[in-house]
Amino acid sequence: MKSHLLAIMNRLNRLVESGDPKETYNFERDGEVMATVSYNSEDEVFSIRYPKQKDAAQFDDIDLVAIEIYDMIY
Repeated sequence: MKSHLLAIMNRLNRLVESGDPKETYNFERDGEVMATVSYNSEDEVFSIRYPKQKDAAQFDDIDLVAIEIYDMIY
């Protein structure tokens, strides 16, 4: 059985490791982008943009980001 949460965590960890603030990941459900995530290494903050809501949220905890994404796409 494949863990969806582990896959999300792996993608978020790659953002942290890259250190490039321009790098983003789109998280999709049924081909529709539900959230776009980026990581600011200077502030150590994840930014989540919600295309449908045109809002953004910031998180300083990778676990909270993963839970937020998981709740949106599963």
